[in-house]
Amino acid sequence: MATTLHQPPSTKPSARAAAAGAVRDGARTALRFARPEDAAEFLALLDRSREHLAPWMPRAARAGERGMQARFRRMLPPQATRGGRRRLLVCARDDGRIVGVASLSGIEEWPNLDCRIGYWLGAGEPGKGLMRDAVAALVDHAFADLGLHRITASIMPTNRRSIALVQALGFVREGVARGLVEIDGAWRDHEVWSVLSSEWRGGALDRTNAGPRRA
Repeated sequence: MATTLHQPPSTKPSARAAAAGAVRDGARTALRFARPEDAAEFLALLDRSREHLAPWMPRAARAGERGMQARFRRMLPPQATRGGRRRLLVCARDDGRIVGVASLSGIEEWPNLDCRIGYWLGAGEPGKGLMRDAVAALVDHAFADLGLHRITASIMPTNRRSIALVQALGFVREGVARGLVEIDGAWRDHEVWSVLSSEWRGGALDRTNAGPRRA
């Protein structure tokens, strides 16, 4: 069984904060849905992060103004929750600034109860422990709030920082998915990492024998 390194559990927001779009509060970050007034800050973050994101998100890095605006609109409810997704802003708790995005996709109802996780951090933010805190909060949300059982992360082998992050949180390497994603004209292999509800927080959120439940 996989074991996680010590990571303080995130907390659910107050009812008032949840009504305003808050989802989970970590020790250093907060996850929330985007609001229309976030547009300027979000687009500025994307713009200054182009070079930083280019190796992993080339389409986002090369997007024009219309493409960037479309990306922001997908962050707004109800688009942010359509198609089995949860697209959330990652905000630093010290000053509330937007530092990145964390998402769940392919959310499946019972008997699968699984999903895929994705995340990115803007330029100037890596190395501060923010994304590890945010991903831990997102996993808490998936298991505790959505009642899921399995989460997978697909990561390019060259993205050592991202691999170290999921390792630190107790994800287990399952293998390599060959030619999984087309990036810059080539089909790229990705390592597949996963964590089960029975392996998270000492198994306190175990969904192994869960019956039908809507995510």
